[in-house]
Amino acid sequence: MKQDGFLDLEKVTEVAFQKEYNALRPLIEAEAQVQQQLARLDAQVQQTRRDSASAEGYRVTGTDVLWNGWESATRRQLNMELARLRAQKLTAMEALRTAFGRQQAVTNLSAAQKSARKHALNKKLSV
Repeated sequence: MKQDGFLDLEKVTEVAFQKEYNALRPLIEAEAQVQQQLARLDAQVQQTRRDSASAEGYRVTGTDVLWNGWESATRRQLNMELARLRAQKLTAMEALRTAFGRQQAVTNLSAAQKSARKHALNKKLSV
């Protein structure tokens, strides 16, 4: 293959790699956001437990049952969203690994061809 062909192939594999990387990045950001929401929910639960110990009306009015139901439903929804995002992230990471492997293979082939040409040229000049 001509050197121009390898240069074009290197550009194509770089674009493919960047495409896969750009597809993965929003998933990572969304995963971090859901994890932050879960952390905030945990902090709210801790704060509510501290506050409910001193508030007598909280249990009498049944607010504690409503709060626990909301917290449970919210946690379940966030965990399902996190699981969905992680599944998508795993798929995107596999595609990124494949694109990276192809990029590395083309880079290595191009370097090997350059080296072989240089070696052949040096051999031809020394004869």
